[in-house]
Amino acid sequence: MDIRGNEAQEVNVPSEHVAVVAMFADREAAETAVDALLAQRFTDDQISLVARGADTDESGTFVPGGLMVTVTAKGREDEAERVLRQHEAREVTTNRIGATGKVGEEA
Repeated sequence: MDIRGNEAQEVNVPSEHVAVVAMFADREAAETAVDALLAQRFTDDQISLVARGADTDESGTFVPGGLMVTVTAKGREDEAERVLRQHEAREVTTNRIGATGKVGEEA
């Protein structure tokens, strides 16, 4: 029951998130791509830059891995992909994640 004494109703709330993910060989190219995305009015909270796969070799020398730029781009996936490809992205993939949640009291 809700606060008015009415029985709670189940409401389905669909949600879809779209993430465009691109791999870069070096930090300079990745940062240039991030700057280009910002220039296209993607926001800081839509963009992340993460280093992956860094390691050290047998002599202890740091060997950089790839860099991954992820853009939350629902409705603007094509634009994000285009910008990333124009800035030396090695791979670009678009991932769609859909979910449906239930709102209301559980029985």
